[in-house]
Amino acid sequence: MVQSTERHGVRRRGGLAFFSIVLAGVLLAAGCGQQDSGSEGDSQQDQATSAANLLPEGVVVALDGVQNYFPEIERQTATSENSTAAGAPDATRMVIYEGGDGRRVTISVDQYPSPDAASTAFEQAIGKSEVVPGFVALPAPADVGDKAFAGSVTQGEDTHIGYGALDGAYVVGVTSAGYPATPENVDKLTGLTRDAVAKATTA
Repeated sequence: MVQSTERHGVRRRGGLAFFSIVLAGVLLAAGCGQQDSGSEGDSQQDQATSAANLLPEGVVVALDGVQNYFPEIERQTATSENSTAAGAPDATRMVIYEGGDGRRVTISVDQYPSPDAASTAFEQAIGKSEVVPGFVALPAPADVGDKAFAGSVTQGEDTHIGYGALDGAYVVGVTSAGYPATPENVDKLTGLTRDAVAKATTA
């Protein structure tokens, strides 16, 4: 018998629990584009300080995969370690994609030494989400990883939609910036998150 846990809208694969949840601040930070995207000449270069802690770029959905959902996204503007990762991952990767109008999609993958360590980091991320101002809970996507959460944050005229998923030893984040949280955009981000989890865990 599956036991449900009342924990901020986390949806477990195959579980019965579904509660409203909020966006984790660590994933929101990546989606907000706090990282400098750099010059055009540096856009494809790793900006990480430690190559040993950088996952291969193949763990992240490529540009054409992002364009399946957001065709207006034109290029990859940055790739680096995910400095916003919770806990102590073994290695990370964050990639930022951008369109000509400044709209942005960010994908992050964090690999932990064990599923337990990943789960702890995931719970920490959910805890941080509670203090993000301006959030609106979104339904957790179904059948995405072992656990998932989602939400949006609007500050001024800028809206960010974020999804996070736990799958084994991986935590995957997908966020968009500059897109309103319409049902259509939420559905697109759900599909991209599902693809991102599959890519990260099978790469």
